[in-house]
Amino acid sequence: MTAFDSITPTSGDVGNSFEWIWDICANPTAPSPTWVNVPDITGLTPNPAPKYKDGTTYANKGQTSQSKTGEDFTLSVQVKGVKDVTGEFQPELLILIEAADSIGDENVIGFRYYHATSPSLAYQGTAAVNWSRANTGNDDIEFFQFELTGQGDRVKIPNPAVSSS
Repeated sequence: MTAFDSITPTSGDVGNSFEWIWDICANPTAPSPTWVNVPDITGLTPNPAPKYKDGTTYANKGQTSQSKTGEDFTLSVQVKGVKDVTGEFQPELLILIEAADSIGDENVIGFRYYHATSPSLAYQGTAAVNWSRANTGNDDIEFFQFELTGQGDRVKIPNPAVSSS
């Protein structure tokens, strides 16, 4: 048993929510996909939901015996709309809107999200895209809300932000 008086806070630097990076790819099936960073994000919320198969038998004596067989995956994020001198929004925002406005394979993008400093936190997948306006008040800054619905597995990848040397 751990003695209460021996418990102390973990030493080290505290992580920050802004230390996550989100990249997208308009053509995820290309032999060498081109990743584009989306810098003006907030509320990046990946949501993997495990899928289980029930293998319970009488031998489990009333307890369940389930195995994880995969996961459903969604990701929500807001992107601030930033316009250039012509009034057009930033290219990465337009990639997302174009995908969301499309059907079939054109509605699917590649995504990856990863921590800026933690080597073990990096994921990649493909997803269908949907969007809506996040702010509609008379004096609000324009934010776009994106909902990504996984198309296949989300997988762990080597973290692109952390050098392997």
